[in-house]
Amino acid sequence: MSTEYTIATYNCENLFSRPGIFEESDAKSRELLAMVDQLKAELKKPVFDHDEISRLSRALSKYATIVDIRGKAASAKGAADWLGYVSLDKVCLEDASAKNIARVIADTDADIISLIEIEDRLTLKGFHHDILYPECLKPEGKEPYPYIMCIQGNDGRGINVAVMSRLPIRWMQSHVHELTEKNTPLFSRDCLEVNFALSPDTSLHLLINHFKSMGYSSGNDPQGNRRRLAQARRVAELLEEHNLGREYVVVAGDFNSPPASPSLAPLLDNENMYNVSEELPEGRRGTYRTGKDQLDYILVSDALKKNIRDVRIERKGIYTPRGEKYETVTNRRTEASDHAAVVATVNV
Repeated sequence: MSTEYTIATYNCENLFSRPGIFEESDAKSRELLAMVDQLKAELKKPVFDHDEISRLSRALSKYATIVDIRGKAASAKGAADWLGYVSLDKVCLEDASAKNIARVIADTDADIISLIEIEDRLTLKGFHHDILYPECLKPEGKEPYPYIMCIQGNDGRGINVAVMSRLPIRWMQSHVHELTEKNTPLFSRDCLEVNFALSPDTSLHLLINHFKSMGYSSGNDPQGNRRRLAQARRVAELLEEHNLGREYVVVAGDFNSPPASPSLAPLLDNENMYNVSEELPEGRRGTYRTGKDQLDYILVSDALKKNIRDVRIERKGIYTPRGEKYETVTNRRTEASDHAAVVATVNV
């Protein structure tokens, strides 16, 4: 007896947390930041004024925390007896854009969703627990995501890939450590492999990718194309470890190039992998901005291709002057992302 599963991929366009201080009014933020500076200054003095440190700590409750590394600031005589720093407390970004991201994810109703441009696991977990589940999933009777994983990748800005799943994760494999011939990181973020249990005897293997961006290169992006080609070749090598005619294997994410790009040929020309968007009319496959370009992909092995039941692009989170969008997407600031989600349903 077959079971239906939905798989999705979505570039959230920077699902990040930020210091709670900056969620306050400008005047309040300036006042709090001034107190942070005062607290830092107090903690550098040779003799501590504990009453003043306590006063500032109470005033900054929920906004900043004294982090003790060695010794304790609360009992130290002065700076020489203590090592630490003041950390700004972060909050999940609960504005219109984050809530629209939640709407997109809820509308995919995916059993497994690969997520692109995620800050870290704690941010994603907070987003799920504070926004996605209580505001979007639960009211519609949809299940939460008990399995939430993210590994820090190679992007110094903290742009990472992640996954949320309703299915148990058996194991994960990161490739952040792999290097090119020039001794630089091969993957711009990571190629994160995640193995899920569909049943005690059956698994689904997912490779999540966010290839080199096109946004910071000139002309025809020759450097970016070379890096994407190397990344695509490596993912293709990883696919050789699987029997694609029998195993359920998925490659998903933001490949940052259209299907005709030679840089994606190692993946898109693989006769044992199928771009599920080809199930849609050619003019309806786009995932970026106006929908002209497909940058986001779900590729499935032959074993899954024959079991595809539905493919769609969830684009209501993108702001465009024309076209269907959520009523809460009113401009570029409030849109969920500049990418649409790709959603595929299969029977296995």
